[in-house]
Amino acid sequence: MKKTVLILASLLIATMASATNDYNPKANPGAEVVCGNARFTVLTPRLIRMEWSADGRFEDNATLAIVNRNLPVPSYKKAAKGKGVVITTEGLKLTYTGEGKFNGKNLKVEFKMADPSSKKGVKTVVWTPDSDDSGNLLGTTRTLDGCDGVKTKEPFDKGVVSRDGWAIIDESTRHLFVEDDSDWKTWVACRDDVERQDLYIFAHGHDYKGALGDFVKVAGRIPMPPKYTLGYWWSRYWQYSDAEFIDLGRKFREMGIPIDIMVIDMDWHETWTLKAKDCPKDRFGQRVGWTGYTWQKQLFPNPENFLAEIHNMNYKTSLNLHPASGIQPYEDCYDTFKADFLSRTQEYDGPKDYIYAADEKENPYPYQGHKIRQGEPGQPAPIPFRICDRNWADAYFNSVIHPLEEQGVDFWWLDWQQWTISRYTPELSNTFWLNRTFFDDKVRRTESEGKMAPRPLIYHRWGGLGSHRYQLGFSGDTYTTWQVLGYLPYFTSTASNVGYGYWGHDIGGHMSPKGESGTNPEMLTRWLQYGVFTPIFKTHSTKNSSLERRIWAFPDYYEAMKSAIRLRYTLSPYIYTAARIAYDTGVSMCRPMYYDYPEAEEAYTWNKQFMFGDDILACTIDQPANQVTALAERTWWLPEGNDWYDVVTGAILKGGQKVAGHYTIDENPYFIKAGAIIPMASKDIQTLQEENDQLYLYIAPGMCDSQTSVYEDDGNSQAYETDYATTLVTKTIADGKALVKIAARKGEYAGMKPERRLRVVFDNILPPACVKVNGVEVPYSRFEGTGCWMYDGRELAATVVLDATSCNEDVTVEITYNPQESRELLDGKKALMRRMYQLTPEAKLLFCSLEDAYMMLPIDYLKASQCASLVNEAPENAAQYLSDIDLEAVYKAVEIYEHIPADFKAKVRAQAQVGFVPVE
Repeated sequence: MKKTVLILASLLIATMASATNDYNPKANPGAEVVCGNARFTVLTPRLIRMEWSADGRFEDNATLAIVNRNLPVPSYKKAAKGKGVVITTEGLKLTYTGEGKFNGKNLKVEFKMADPSSKKGVKTVVWTPDSDDSGNLLGTTRTLDGCDGVKTKEPFDKGVVSRDGWAIIDESTRHLFVEDDSDWKTWVACRDDVERQDLYIFAHGHDYKGALGDFVKVAGRIPMPPKYTLGYWWSRYWQYSDAEFIDLGRKFREMGIPIDIMVIDMDWHETWTLKAKDCPKDRFGQRVGWTGYTWQKQLFPNPENFLAEIHNMNYKTSLNLHPASGIQPYEDCYDTFKADFLSRTQEYDGPKDYIYAADEKENPYPYQGHKIRQGEPGQPAPIPFRICDRNWADAYFNSVIHPLEEQGVDFWWLDWQQWTISRYTPELSNTFWLNRTFFDDKVRRTESEGKMAPRPLIYHRWGGLGSHRYQLGFSGDTYTTWQVLGYLPYFTSTASNVGYGYWGHDIGGHMSPKGESGTNPEMLTRWLQYGVFTPIFKTHSTKNSSLERRIWAFPDYYEAMKSAIRLRYTLSPYIYTAARIAYDTGVSMCRPMYYDYPEAEEAYTWNKQFMFGDDILACTIDQPANQVTALAERTWWLPEGNDWYDVVTGAILKGGQKVAGHYTIDENPYFIKAGAIIPMASKDIQTLQEENDQLYLYIAPGMCDSQTSVYEDDGNSQAYETDYATTLVTKTIADGKALVKIAARKGEYAGMKPERRLRVVFDNILPPACVKVNGVEVPYSRFEGTGCWMYDGRELAATVVLDATSCNEDVTVEITYNPQESRELLDGKKALMRRMYQLTPEAKLLFCSLEDAYMMLPIDYLKASQCASLVNEAPENAAQYLSDIDLEAVYKAVEIYEHIPADFKAKVRAQAQVGFVPVE
């Protein structure tokens, strides 16, 4: 049986440390081997910590990346060798001579890894501290600000996987988490001045998923975000008023566009007449008004009521925050914060670090009839941003952030763009510590609620290794270019190499390249289509009237754009299951091809495609369509070992080939492993917060056995660590029949529904000869019903609709394949029918321009364009109707007329040729 690796109920949970115990930095003494001034900690058979310190003392506190070393001690052997030691596990051998600081001569690690080019199929790899790490497959970087689609401005951090088979995490100089007696439990501390090395070797060969599994054991799991974050986000940098923003929310609901989150960019707060150019700077070198905590009351006269209105429409909301300029004296919260801060610290009378002495000249920039004062003698002074100071942070959250949250802010968009290193704690990443404090503030604030507390959530930039513990990621300000769109699949999937699996991009791009303006609706459509297969699905743009993101502003593209958003919601059970897999295994939902095909060279070079979860192969179309044919090309590498089903065209292709497909703007191309089972949602859900008892089980065509597991929890609380349910679904093929078994649900969580309405969709097959539910034949129905099966001629899909069913009982659905079933008959037909139908209005206009305006469209053309309707009315004749389509006759039906423009003839011919062309 083909197994989809969804080990949810089984359970990696039993073999991995519980999430509640993911923080235990002191290793089991049985895992430690001390040799002189070196200490080696055997964490797993293929992961060892290697420490050396000049004074022979070792560090047991957590570091920014590594927070848990107390793992079950693996089996290993140690043997003295002169002054040194040899440590052997089932996965590697470490040899240290005992002669001082680690170098290429005194330390080595040997292990075996696959090598298909060798006779034995394996090779021995030797790592030393001098080894070249150019084979590292990288991780991610802080931002895509200014990225041109070729490279990022800032280099990528290294990942924990490598083509060389080994990767090193170096925590030698990174800061520590030191326990304290506050409700933070730990706080940041610098290392001492003693020379030391603190290295972790991942010697996993090409078992990249195994390396990620070991990484999250020691670095902490990837937390599951609230379910609603996987829906559609609206965001735009625009000066909305409360009424305008509420009207926008109503418009989405009225138009039936699924959406969960509405983000309010920085104009929610007073910007003190901020200008794009020639804006005065504050004491910290930032534009006055870029940081703000005071509601702009002219736009939002009653913030509580405004946010309540947004919540009443079933939206979650986030506010943008640029905190670099600290707390300015013109903020409403200034006096409260200052008093709170001073009550917590005795250092105010000393260093100027805390509150600048009032010895600076006033800023002469006028605001509403008075002047903003920046520390004139006798006047209040700004209080610098110092999140690394615990007293400052406590006062900040208590008197600035929490009051805003109590007004109704659901989570924060932390848009740190300024200096990367703290000005107060040497070498500490401002971004990392800002993320940690905001995330853990949510944890500590709700700790009294126990496991039913809401899941902590922030939206922020990457701050270095360990940032995966604080999802979600904001990638920054990208350009609106095809080249940037084509770069995003590589960028997003590569971040999985450090567990950073929830990047959110500005769909459509943030800003136009220099000298360009306006929105390209074709590019925006393709960006939305790609966005379906990204972790966070958010449109955004800068404050530019020509950059439009409201999809109804593009009537010619509206349906394609809305279909992309709808597909995102349709796939939500599959996506949410992938989120659980990331939590359990460390393997994120967007994955480079080399995770599954590590020995194939194409897996490393075809980086514009990626696996989205276990069974979907996704990409982006990153070029405009041909102006004549209206088709855009996308090349694919289809890995060997599977057949692949193109959902758009309905064709099944063999693995082990490279092909080019061509797609209309309405077609969002992706492949599913042939025969796979994809859990889907009902087609009418509007948010991921709503209760819905429908579950669709989509069965991709393919004559192979398969299985999957559908994950469920309450969607919002921290109880998911232990309170969840899974449903095993299997499909077996035998004797011309497909049997789908939906097993009784296992597990439980608060609010779990006892029944559900199931639909099983068999895509791209002829109408089955017989359909049974629990062994009893059910009738065919032309129209929607329950306890029946239907057939959709447009999709060539049979849907079995069950009555409400107990989730605690097994259910079986069996179909007997039509004896006329053949791939040759079905492959490509649904795309052909759809395309010819969509060209029909244009064809009618052209044929009406002929001498006989009453002339009907040619019958051979109608056999293709009307085939779906014919099948809907007489599904028993589907095979005959499909056989009647003659491609050559379709071309000739149009081409014989001299008055039909050549471009239209070329379009018909190109779009009717549904298929794939081999490429090198």
